[in-house]
Amino acid sequence: MDAVLGDIPLFLTPSTKSMETAPNKVAIGLIDLGGWQIHRLEPLSGEPAGHAAYLVRIHYEFTLDPEVAFDWVEVGFTFVDRAHDAAVVDALPRNVNTPVAPEIYALTPQLHFVQRNGESHGWPAGSPAATIGMPSITPRVDCFGVGKSFVKWRHTEKVRPGSHTACFVLSLPNSCEEVRVTAEGRYRIMLDPEVRLYPASLDDAFLVRLPQAPSDQAARPLKASTDSRPRNGKSRVFISYAQESPDHIDAVRRLYELLRGRGLDVRYDQADQHERRNWEIWTTKQIMRADFVLLIASRAYRQVAEDNFPAGENLGLRSEYRRLAELHHREPGVWLKKILPVVLPGQTPDEIPLTFTPWTADHYMVEDITPRGAADLLRVLLHEGTPS
Repeated sequence: MDAVLGDIPLFLTPSTKSMETAPNKVAIGLIDLGGWQIHRLEPLSGEPAGHAAYLVRIHYEFTLDPEVAFDWVEVGFTFVDRAHDAAVVDALPRNVNTPVAPEIYALTPQLHFVQRNGESHGWPAGSPAATIGMPSITPRVDCFGVGKSFVKWRHTEKVRPGSHTACFVLSLPNSCEEVRVTAEGRYRIMLDPEVRLYPASLDDAFLVRLPQAPSDQAARPLKASTDSRPRNGKSRVFISYAQESPDHIDAVRRLYELLRGRGLDVRYDQADQHERRNWEIWTTKQIMRADFVLLIASRAYRQVAEDNFPAGENLGLRSEYRRLAELHHREPGVWLKKILPVVLPGQTPDEIPLTFTPWTADHYMVEDITPRGAADLLRVLLHEGTPS
């Protein structure tokens, strides 16, 4: 399989809780997301004006607990940045009800897949779209999302561990150089109600870079990262802080804007508040999918860590701190590098919770909220030299 883009853990969690981090969840499987191969297609009559079409070949593997009987397992991809412009024109496999032998497909001028059968369908003989090979497929597979901004495949009837291949044609505006993808996994198994467990999963997200030149017809497999640098070259950052005072909240907001201005993908609870959220699920996802978590030092944050607040206060921050502390304790080699204590102007390193080793490991002083004042922090997040 190609370089891995990401993964989707499948687990059971107590039905009375919406989302839990380890050790409360029971792992029962994983969906490994393989590399994507992308061809930009020459414009044909089926392509809307101002749009480009891409032939995408993907791989995913079900690494499932063989002792668990899955009714169905589903993997899907949603194109979120340009959802109103993105469209999945066609996909393979579509609906498979009987075993299918290996087949060769081609694309019509309307960007639809057809069995080739030795016939030409408007594409140059040497084009990557001239022959699209698909392996044998075991039923049952159902495809959803054609004509929309997402595509997903549901596998049913004795789902087993193994690798799968899929293809789809994606239409996007010509101006797009990359598209953000949210990968989702779902499944169903029969559970005894007395067990009080609920099927759950943890979505993944990544950026896919798009070939820009129509002549760039070579496959472009995406490479997975082997360190904390994100796969697309832009760190995904989550800011964890206490809503302590108007001045502190404003300083965090200005740090958020500074990092965004440097091209970082920053997640922050005051941004994009256009819909109702389950904050527990949202926060867990941001922590688990971040390349770096910025823990902003403050008096209130340390008080929460030391349990010095009255019962019932700062419940959200208490929960957030416990999740970070659990991860730091369970995998210190990983989370020591990912959780970065940050001291903003007016704060001190003594306000960093002791859990995160403020003195025996690095902390990051932001003398003023400018590229130069945050130079040490930016150097880590951007993997580059001293900012200008």
